[in-house]
Amino acid sequence: MVQATISMWKTQPLPEERTELNFSASYSNDEIEKMILGVIPKEMEDKWFIYFQDNTLFFHRSWTGFCIFTLKFMFDSMGAHVVESWVNRNTSQYNSTSIEDDQHNLQLIIDQFLLHIQPKSGWRL
Repeated sequence: MVQATISMWKTQPLPEERTELNFSASYSNDEIEKMILGVIPKEMEDKWFIYFQDNTLFFHRSWTGFCIFTLKFMFDSMGAHVVESWVNRNTSQYNSTSIEDDQHNLQLIIDQFLLHIQPKSGWRL
C-alpha cells in the first residue's frame, strides 16, 4: 500500500483559530501502522485526505484541503498514544463548536477510514 504524503493532495495548514480537542486514545502497533498509511481519496465521495508527518496525523477535507483535526503521537514498544490534539475553529472552514461532537466524529473517521472498522450505526462521514 502507498503511504499518503502532504504532496499528494491540496492542503491548507490548521488555522490559528483552533481549540485543543482533548482527544485521548492509544493504539497497538498494528493499528498505528494502518493509521500511518493515511487516506488518499479515490472518488468524490471520499471526504477525507489523511497523512502522517512528524509524528502527527493531519485530517483534511478532500474538496477544500482545509485541515480539520491533528493528532500528535508518542510511540513506545506497545504502539502509540495521542499526546496532543487540535480541532479547527475557523468558522469559514469548519462550523462545529462542540468538543464532544468533534471527539466523536474524529473517532468515527479513525475507525472507518484508517482502521477500516464500520460503525455500528452504519453512519458514514
